Amino acid sequence: MSLTEKEISNLKKLVKDRVENYPDLAGMVAAGRLINKSGWYEAKDKKAYDAIIQYATSIRVSKDGKAQVRIERASKKLKALVEKM
Repeated sequence: MSLTEKEISNLKKLVKDRVENYPDLAGMVAAGRLINKSGWYEAKDKKAYDAIIQYATSIRVSKDGKAQVRIERASKKLKALVEKM
């Protein structure tokens, strides 16, 4: 089964969007929008949560009932692929 030109274009756009919209985790922690606890990130507001949740690989609830997520690392392979597109 081969993909149509439109499907290929949509896949390229999805990959490009994923790479370009990867959140600046260090900046968000420095700004106080995220808390980093041993590799687990806890969002301080809804906007920060929305920015990181699509990159979550695991989720847990802390002892005080707050959601914490583990975030996938930025993919160097995807970034290189986008540069070639």
